[in-house]
Amino acid sequence: MMLKRIFSAALATALLLAMTACGGSKEPPVPTLKEGVTLQQVIDQVNESYPVAMSAAVDETVLTDLLGISADDVEEYAGYITMVMVSADNLIGIKAKPDKVETVQKALESQRDTVIQTFEQYLPAQLDKAKAGKVVTIGNYVFLLIVGNTDKDLSAEIAGAEELIRGNFDNLT
Repeated sequence: MMLKRIFSAALATALLLAMTACGGSKEPPVPTLKEGVTLQQVIDQVNESYPVAMSAAVDETVLTDLLGISADDVEEYAGYITMVMVSADNLIGIKAKPDKVETVQKALESQRDTVIQTFEQYLPAQLDKAKAGKVVTIGNYVFLLIVGNTDKDLSAEIAGAEELIRGNFDNLT
């Protein structure tokens, strides 16, 4: 009887150690774009459903001068910003280098805050759009979503844009 207990305890300990070594401490896989999908395609898909008014593509000048993000901190970027003073639209996606995700998040949150401040004194509908805007982080990807039709529920518009983005990723938890 005593031998059975010792054997059972040893077996339980061995199983516990094996489980811990084989996967108990493993990091979950980082979300990545589905095979064959580019960041530009994701942004274009969202822009098709939630178009940016009078848009200009995000280039390195926009990245560094407007957003304050160093090109050295990113692996890839795509997006559109509005070129008219009467629109709050911003649709930006950035794949940050692994150690720069937080830096990119802060820069995009700062851009959202700037857009909100821009419309605090006029154009209430655009102010509401900017306030409904959201920074979404998926793995090393960070998105600024200030899009949608002001005649509709803006939080539902942002949720729809986010759903389109998330649909292009694997390994989401």
